[in-house]
Amino acid sequence: MPYQNLMPQTLSIGITSLSLGRASVHSMESKIKAAAAAGCRGLELYFEDLEVLASQMGSLERRTSSLQSAAHQIRRLCDRFGIDIINLQPFRDYDGVTSRQMHLGKMAELKIWLALCKILRTAMIVITSTFPTHPPTAAGDDHVIVANLREAADLGARESPPIRFAYEAISWGAHVQTWQHAWNIVQRADRSNLGLCLDTFHILAQTYASPAAASGRRPAAMESLARDLRELACTVGPERLFSVQLADAAKLDPPLSPQHPWYDASQDPLMTWSRQARLFPLEKEMGAYLPVLEVLRTCVVDLRYRGWVSLEVFNSSLFSTDCRVPWLHAQRGMEAWRRCRDALDQEVR
Repeated sequence: MPYQNLMPQTLSIGITSLSLGRASVHSMESKIKAAAAAGCRGLELYFEDLEVLASQMGSLERRTSSLQSAAHQIRRLCDRFGIDIINLQPFRDYDGVTSRQMHLGKMAELKIWLALCKILRTAMIVITSTFPTHPPTAAGDDHVIVANLREAADLGARESPPIRFAYEAISWGAHVQTWQHAWNIVQRADRSNLGLCLDTFHILAQTYASPAAASGRRPAAMESLARDLRELACTVGPERLFSVQLADAAKLDPPLSPQHPWYDASQDPLMTWSRQARLFPLEKEMGAYLPVLEVLRTCVVDLRYRGWVSLEVFNSSLFSTDCRVPWLHAQRGMEAWRRCRDALDQEVR
């Protein structure tokens, strides 16, 4: 393969809007402006940002029209600062729903999202695997999950332009936690506009990392990760890899336990860790330690992925009222990407 085709410089780099500050604290304009100033040219639009802006623009009784007005405003801001909207996400708690009433409600909501995509000029929605709930609202029946995703894909295919759906396995998901399981469902659904979203944090949380271990690692972590990535490289068709998200995380010291200040008995430990301590890739000075480059290399070298790569971080710092948060996070994110790019550049040379 020609050397230049291995190079990650051809990738388009984006960032998730939530990773620039929570919507309740930081405005969309400040976040879009910060992303553009840092050299980021794409934005994964987190639905929370759209909802908060809509709530400021209209009444709850006029939710749909308020969401559409907010979408128009965000699109104008992105046009002003030269930002593409990569996708709208996350469409949650849909796959495997057991209640017919809940299913009809989610389909009605999806139709609203499809209309928003047209306004935002984006052609992708990320569907995440359902979170655990008490009592459960979704079945672990793959037949139901496949039917749900197929129905969504068929709706999206009728749009102009067609909407693609990237299915993301959440590492603490109620039923789908691994890329292998998500890939099996995508294959069975058999729709060309349905593919995978791979998030480095979720892959590494399932194969390599443990926030409850003093080392931060699972037993035989590197061996497990190597097997997982070999399987990924040999299994997933690159044309069905729709999205790649990059995130690292801090090793917890002390490890997560009932005595840890972040411990929440109602949450899966991986969820707690993700919400509190994700970092941008390779931020070792802040405690980052995950082998993010291993996963990125598999995607861009082995699978030859050439779509958007998004930086997606959740962290307690996003709630800070410091007005510099969007700028600081955008700068950190792009510096993290440069580190990743340079490291891969050295490897392929």
